Order: sequence, then structure tokens, then C-alpha cells
Amino acid sequence: MKFKNGITTALILLALLLVLSTSQADAVMYKSYIYDGWGLDVPTPHPYLPVQVIHGKDLGLTALNNPQDLFVASDNTLYIVDSGNNRIIRTDDQFQVLNIYDNFERDGQIDTFNNPQGIFITPTGHMFIADRDNARIVRLDEHGEFVMQISEPESDIPGAFPDHFRFRPRKVAVDPANRVYIIADGLYEGLLELDIDGNFRGFVGAPRVSPNPIDWFWSMIASDEQRQRMRLFLPTEYSNMDLDDRGFIYTTVRSGGAHADQRIRRLNPSGMDILTREGTTTPMGDIHAPQWGTSIVGESVLVDIVSRPGNMYSVLDSKRGRIFTYDGSGNLLYIFGGIGHGIGLTLNPISLTAIGEQLLVLDNRAGRITVFDPTEYALLIHEAIYYYNRGRYHQATEAWKQVLMRNANYELAYNGIATAYLRQNAYEEAMANFYLGNNRSGYSDAFERYRRERIGDNFGTIMTVILLSVLGIFLAYRFKLGTILSRKWSNTEVAATISSDRVQNNRVFAYCKTTFGALWYAIHVIFHPYDGFWDLKFEKRGTTSAATILLGLVITSFVFMRQYTGFILNYNRPEHLNIIVEITSIVLPFMLWVLVNWALTTLMEGKGTIKDIYLATAYSLTPLILINIPATILSNYITVAEVSFFAFFISLAVFWSMGLMVLGTSITHDYDMTKTVLTIFAIIVGMGTVLFVGLLFFNVIDRMLRFIQEIYTEFAFRL
Repeated sequence: MKFKNGITTALILLALLLVLSTSQADAVMYKSYIYDGWGLDVPTPHPYLPVQVIHGKDLGLTALNNPQDLFVASDNTLYIVDSGNNRIIRTDDQFQVLNIYDNFERDGQIDTFNNPQGIFITPTGHMFIADRDNARIVRLDEHGEFVMQISEPESDIPGAFPDHFRFRPRKVAVDPANRVYIIADGLYEGLLELDIDGNFRGFVGAPRVSPNPIDWFWSMIASDEQRQRMRLFLPTEYSNMDLDDRGFIYTTVRSGGAHADQRIRRLNPSGMDILTREGTTTPMGDIHAPQWGTSIVGESVLVDIVSRPGNMYSVLDSKRGRIFTYDGSGNLLYIFGGIGHGIGLTLNPISLTAIGEQLLVLDNRAGRITVFDPTEYALLIHEAIYYYNRGRYHQATEAWKQVLMRNANYELAYNGIATAYLRQNAYEEAMANFYLGNNRSGYSDAFERYRRERIGDNFGTIMTVILLSVLGIFLAYRFKLGTILSRKWSNTEVAATISSDRVQNNRVFAYCKTTFGALWYAIHVIFHPYDGFWDLKFEKRGTTSAATILLGLVITSFVFMRQYTGFILNYNRPEHLNIIVEITSIVLPFMLWVLVNWALTTLMEGKGTIKDIYLATAYSLTPLILINIPATILSNYITVAEVSFFAFFISLAVFWSMGLMVLGTSITHDYDMTKTVLTIFAIIVGMGTVLFVGLLFFNVIDRMLRFIQEIYTEFAFRL
């Protein structure tokens, strides 16, 4: 009995030990992640952890009823817009209630709020409250005394407001110049701008969208009834706003529409969007639904934004309960949060604000505020940004290195270290870290400076190599070395050098020389296509083996280009390179072209055989071999500003080969140019038809195999 009691006690102690040893990070029920340079969501350490959940009863009040907004004043006091209870709650930074504003005296009478939606506190403590269902903005002083109200604005400009417009303010903000900005329901022209006395001054930052061309076309030919059922081409409505310390307005747009990349904006007083978007991903919330942690699909629904020190800002996504934080350049710093009933999760997050480093999320469905504290991981990121913004690059580098110790896959840390090295003229180290950070523009900048430095140090050697190369080319041309080499390897010379008594022993050698001569003839074809393609067919200057080698070299050039194009231009992931796919992507269209070409031209009085078509097509691709590989090597030594040279050479190779294919088709089949163009168009259509039928065939086979497998599985279970 004592033995059993001892085991029970030990198990209880072990369970307690496991519970106590579970960290707070392990207890949270959301995933933290970030998007890398490839657009993939990558798990990260938690940047923020929930430390407190505040309900109405925790404030010593009745439950919060459909609260809509949070605001932190300059003295760190918190204002809660408790819309369902028609009150404003003011607390200190420890969440002790200081005041409750549920009525005020106006003209000797008690007035109350009716479904207030938003609040803004000026540095002097004046409150601007968006009293939605009373259709007004109420201004109270720091003591809660009535100052004035702003009712529906009026304009002397005809048509400034839509006929259906009713003033229903949701959010309000006041800048240092005493301009009042209002977001109102059903108003798509932008932010309402008023002066401090409530006089209408215009609209700011209208987020207009362009209609989809297909929708526009159908709307032009549709009937009136059909047009009414179509969605309206309306601009997108702002969902929230916040002022930064310089008076600029950060705004969010609930859904993206045609301008999904502008769902977060930073407006200057003239309404121009000046948000910097230089990160690897655009500031817009989730760029796609994460691969794990949620089954919710679709783009983020951005409902609030808060400006933070160091030009950072955080936005709230109500669809997945995520908080996204960006720096001033638009780099994504971290993502955390989620939807649900667990620790750190929310049901319907509606508002976001910050008290110092803390972040507060208001959940209007659950009627609670969740307080998140930063982890050491987030604080190090903030510290690195702080040092960098103040030009203290050494301290910024050390902070980023500490971040990498906690998350070795954090690309922004590598970019931060690289930028610090760049400022210190350590170009090689900057290039290495920009490469790890997947930052091509930064890498280009560092490489340009590194190249300039190396050229300056080795100018004499470089000029000597160039002069010797020019001299070698001149001598080769002067003594006609190319002609001598061509004659040496020509078919005639090959035949003359093989004596009759050694033919058997030198057959392989002769075959190799013949093939080399046929390969060398490809140079003549691409520069003299009329004579070249004629001789390929009638003088038998080409061989099937040479054409096959050319096809193999084309495949090699594309694989080489995909794998070894310079970092600045190469957006392919090397680990995703599949040699079978690469070969198929060249061989399949090549063979389709040859077979469909032969099938159609046989019916169109074409003179070429399938061998003639094969040879002409393979020889036409020679420019791809001659240009792709040197251009790929060149791509490793150019900057972003010089990318046009690479694009020019690649385009030259493609159009040169296409032109040769047109001429080859014309000469091989003895067509005039009009018939050649029509034939090529028919060949392309035929290739598409063959692909469609082939895919349809394999799809039917796949369905049949699945059906047979299901029947077999059913029998196996029943037997």
C-alpha cells in the first residue's frame, strides 16, 4: 500500500514539475512567423506573449459591450470606447479606472453618446469622439466638459457629397496643425478634412480603384437589370487611421481590390501616399494564407494601425487575428496572434494600440483587452533598428547578431548587418550578408562599390589583358586562322587524310571529324541563313548527330543559365532545380514543333522531310547556345543598373533563333513568306491542340486508375 502511495505521489510531483517547467511561449496557442524573400511563411520565435486579459469586471465595471476603439494619450492613459454601453472609460497605464465619460452637459442639459465608434486625444487632453448614431463629432476638454460638436459638414461645391450620404463618423484624428480628419460610413471619396471649427476643407487620399477590364466590358453591353446586379466600381473605403510623431497619417484599407499593394498608406497633408515599400514583401498583411496554423483563406482584413517609435508601425488583421509589424522601409519584422478561444487568441479583434513596448488588442466580440509584452527577440529587433536609425552601426550590428542567435533564418538581420558593413566600406562582408539576406538591390550596391575598388587596384593588369586579347584577335584575323581550321576539319580534308588501308581503324575518328565539321557549319547557318539552310537540305552539310548535339547544348545552356545566373537576376531556388523537368521543358516543345510541322506541311505541299525539319530546327537554336552561356557568366559581374545589357543579349538570342526558324521553315518547304507565316501559326495552334488532347488523355487515364484503386480498396476491406 505504501509502495502504491509512493508511486502516486511521484507521479503527481512529476506532473507538477512538467506543468511548472512549461514556458509561457509554449503555452500560447498561436504561431509566429515571417515571410522570407521567396514569399514563404517561415516559423520564428514569438516576438510577443500575452501577459494579461482585461474584462469589464477587472476594471471594476460592468462587462464591456461591443467595444470599438482604444487610444493611448501622450500621458500613457488609455481610453476605451465601450460602444454598447455608450461610454468612454479612461484608465492609467496599470489599467486602474480614472474616469468614465457617459454624459456631458450641453446648453444646460445632459447629453449622452449613441454608439460612439472612435476617439482621439490631443496633446492638451481634449477628446474628439466619433458619436456615430448621433451623426456628430463631440469635443470635450481634459475635464470632460463640452467644448463643441461637429455635425454633418456642408460644402459650397455642388455634388461634393453623394446624394445618399448620411454623416456617420467612425474614426477621427487631429493633426498638429489642427486639421480634423474623419472616416465616415459610406463615404468613398477619402478622408474628410475639416478645420478645427468643423468647416469642410475637402477630401484627402481618395483610395480609388480601377475596374476590372472584363467587368467594364460586360457592364457596357449588359442590360440595366444586369448592371444593377453587378458590383459597383466604387473606391475602397478606409477602415482606420493613426497619426505618427511627424503628423503624417497612417491608414488602412479593409480590402485590397485592384490596389492590394496599397492597403497600408502613409498620407502627407496633401493626401499623397508616401509609404516606403522597399521590403522583400509589400506591407499588406498576409501575402497568402499561411501553410499552417489556420484554415482561413483569403487576404487579410486590416482594421487598425498604430504608429510606433523608430518609424515602425503595426497593423491588425481581424480575419486571422494577426498583428504585423513593419519598419520605416516597409520590411516585415514579425507576425503573431491568431483567432480562437485559447491563450493569446481573439474572436473578433477590432482595435490595436501601444503603451510603450506593450501592444493592446481589443476584442469586441469577447468584450476584452489582451495585453502583449515583447520578448527578448522583439526587443533586440527594436534595439537594432533604434541604433541603425541613429547611425550607430556597430551597435546595430551587434544587436542583429544577437537576433540571429535566436533565429538563424531571419533575413532582415543579415540585411541589417550588411548595411552596417556597407557604411563601413567593408564591401565583401556586405555582399556576403546581403546574399544571405536575399537582398538583391543591396547586393548590387555593395558589388558596384567592390568592383570599382578592385578595378582601381588592378587597373594595369586589366589593361594588359585587354591589349593582349585584342592583339591575339588581330593576329588570328590577319593570318586567317579560322579559315585554316575550318578547312582542316572539313569533310573533304577528312576524306583525304584517311587512306584506304586504314579506313577500318579510323572510322570512329572520321565520324568525329565529320560531326565536328557539321557542328562548325552551324556558325555559317546563323550568319548566312539562306545559303546555310539550302545547303543543309540539298548539300547534306548537316548531320542528325550534329543536330542532336546542338539540341543537347541548348538544354545545357538553359540548365546552366537557370543554375548559374548571377544572384541579382536569379530568382530560382537551386534546391528546386529538377533536371528531368528542365530537359522535358526543352525537348517536348522541340519535338512537338518537329512532328506537328511535318504533319501539317505534308498536307500543305511542303518539300521537307521530318529529318530536314529536325535539322533546320536544331540549327536554328544555335544563337541560344552562343549567347546564353556567355550572358549567364556576364550576369555575375553586373549591377541592377546594368541588367538591361543582360536582357538585351537574352532577347537577341531568342529573336535571332525565332527568325532563323521562320527562314528555315520557308527554305525547307519551299514556301513564300506569307505561306510560311500562316504555316507557323497553324503549327502553333496544332501544338496547343496536341497538348490539350494529351493532357485530357492522361487525365482520363488517371481517373480510371483511381477508380480501379478505389474498387480494389473497397474489395480489400470487405473481404
